[in-house]
Amino acid sequence: MIHCRHESCGAAEKVWLPYEFDGRSKGLKPHPYCIHCGAVKNISPDRAKPLGYYVNELAKKPITKVQMRLIIKELEALGFDDAYSMTMSAQEKVFISVLKKYCKI
Repeated sequence: MIHCRHESCGAAEKVWLPYEFDGRSKGLKPHPYCIHCGAVKNISPDRAKPLGYYVNELAKKPITKVQMRLIIKELEALGFDDAYSMTMSAQEKVFISVLKKYCKI
């Protein structure tokens, strides 16, 4: 799977889209988008965390280095830390499913 190396548009090119906070509509807000693929960046409070955050969580688990490496490689292949298309809640679901695949946790 090929992932885009996202590059945000300039401030003048941002698109005005609906914005929600705590499940309530808060009107419109300018959203940046990728100039290469057109994906709109997630600016909600449910933003994706970097992969390093989840690697630190893995380090707290009683797993081997081999298991950790397999988990990280699979997460990287899934575009896990794509700030444009992933939410933190989606990341958590993917992280748990991959963790269960390689560990008996």
